[in-house]
Amino acid sequence: MYNQNFPPTMQNKPDNYLVWAILTTVLCCLPLGIVAIVYSSKVDGLWNTGNYNAAYDYSQKAKKWSIISAICGVVCIILSAIFGLGSFMFSDYLMAH
Repeated sequence: MYNQNFPPTMQNKPDNYLVWAILTTVLCCLPLGIVAIVYSSKVDGLWNTGNYNAAYDYSQKAKKWSIISAICGVVCIILSAIFGLGSFMFSDYLMAH
């Protein structure tokens, strides 16, 4: 996660993952991507106000929700392809018989 041995001011600002959150919202799973955007939009403000632990926490949550959104999007695409192909093959079968 991050090194707790140094004072927070000596650490680097965490990534807000806003680009990933937006991409997963648009390309993968809208509801879960919005959760990622909400968390990522708060990272910079928390860091700038000196709330370093919350900034790191929200950064990790934004990353987690972006990954979950991407996985859900891929699973939906795969399931759509499987069921779409299955229904196409079944309709061909019915027409042949």
